[in-house]
Amino acid sequence: MIKDIISNEEVKEFFKNELKLEKDSGTYLFYGSDMSLLMEFALHFAKGLCCETLEGDFCGECNICKRIEKMLYSDLEILDNPDGLKIDEIRELAYKSSSSPYEGNKKVFIIKDISKMRKESSNALLKLIEEPNKGSFFILLNSNLNILPTIKSRSILVKIKRRTAEELGVDDFVYSFFRGKSEDIQKFKLLDIDLEGGYSYREIGKAIKEYVKTQELLYRINIYKALRDFLNNVNNLKIYEKIFFSEEIVRATSDRNLYKEIVSYYVELLGDFSGLEERLVMKSMLRFPMNMRIFFISLFLEL
Repeated sequence: MIKDIISNEEVKEFFKNELKLEKDSGTYLFYGSDMSLLMEFALHFAKGLCCETLEGDFCGECNICKRIEKMLYSDLEILDNPDGLKIDEIRELAYKSSSSPYEGNKKVFIIKDISKMRKESSNALLKLIEEPNKGSFFILLNSNLNILPTIKSRSILVKIKRRTAEELGVDDFVYSFFRGKSEDIQKFKLLDIDLEGGYSYREIGKAIKEYVKTQELLYRINIYKALRDFLNNVNNLKIYEKIFFSEEIVRATSDRNLYKEIVSYYVELLGDFSGLEERLVMKSMLRFPMNMRIFFISLFLEL
């Protein structure tokens, strides 16, 4: 039930009020820095829209609620392209939206990272949400509001705040290490890993390769530790050692989304360190094609 959701009391109240309206269509933009939490709240809202037991709420126990939780409900579709949805995917979405629901009277479409879409795809999505089909609900997810203004203006904005360390049941060190990301913290709590233990910056390439191969949290933790070790030792490193560190990252993977994760984590490690503003500018540059070897060398040599 809505009352049992942890954190974001304002959002819970919004859910209650919105579901009471019994709309026959709608578009919502859930935004916040914790994508896994956005997804969790999107699923909660989808349950509220589709629950077969309660009106204006969700029971969490009925067949539909359980299948939505497992993302197996036939009238729920989750669209997640790490490089942004393509125009053909939006056209397919439009077709599915125009068709009748399979089981209930509503179809729910959750679209992740909408800011990654190119202009053509964004315009196609805009046309779809301007005149939504009856029974179609769109829940757009994004880390910020840096999206096409017309999409934003046609969506109901819902800000999802990160859960606190207390709400997640961890201390401030663990919370800070994972930057408050609830999914990572919950996974970590099931593991026996010492976050304060060392991991050499010289091994960052190894950690990246293992993570790319397995997607296991342990190896992402080692990437974070390697970045921390580099920053702790940076004042004693020679230029060639900084270049080696940069090249190890690029040799280990070509995944631009992982590059963004590495830069984002590094920038947060810096805090208000001198030159942070320039690094934030560099972080934003990752949206454009560039030579990543030169990018990382520039990033790490400036320290």
